[in-house]
Amino acid sequence: MSHCRGKTEDTIATDRPSWLDEFERVPGWLDPGEALLLSRLAAEKRPGRVVEIGSYQGRSAIALAKGLQETAPLLAIDTFRGSPEHWAGGEYFDPQTMDADGAIDTLPLFRKHICDFGVEHLVEVWRDDSLSAAGRMIDPVSLLFIDADHAYPSVRRDLGAWLPHLVARGIVVLHDVGDWEGPTRAAADLLSCGFRRLDQVGTALALEAPSQLPLLP
Repeated sequence: MSHCRGKTEDTIATDRPSWLDEFERVPGWLDPGEALLLSRLAAEKRPGRVVEIGSYQGRSAIALAKGLQETAPLLAIDTFRGSPEHWAGGEYFDPQTMDADGAIDTLPLFRKHICDFGVEHLVEVWRDDSLSAAGRMIDPVSLLFIDADHAYPSVRRDLGAWLPHLVARGIVVLHDVGDWEGPTRAAADLLSCGFRRLDQVGTALALEAPSQLPLLP
């Protein structure tokens, strides 16, 4: 596997980064095109931190960190205990994520994968729930990727907690828009209160905040 830290890559197939060759070996649902969108957005120079809410086993963290290169590290926030669909008996249960006590813990695999891709120094990890983490966040946020609990009330709570930290013209990326009701409805809410559709690849929708951040309807 290459750990090359060359230029950040656009989504065009002719400029495919070498790290993407191994990307799909990491369990998760972010597809390569969506990963390239995150990497490109993370590479754009804006004041503020890049934050992801929902990390699972590291796909999105790898993509975002590859874009960041040597700037301030990505802040990856997750309980690493999974959502109901990841638990034993759930649709997306992965036996590798079960610890010795029978509980789900994806953090060891997350750390392994970011190390495999050579970006561990570019990822700051908070094992925490989204609302608690938002309450202790002191830095402005330029890029916010939300891919945690997909229930509509949960996505709304994440947005409500984190939008006050977003800089003017900051970017919010929601994953699984069009596939899951929660992020799909939340995207519509953001558009209705002044966010602008910036880009979309697959189900990853990037929205740009207005110059004055509104309250969610």
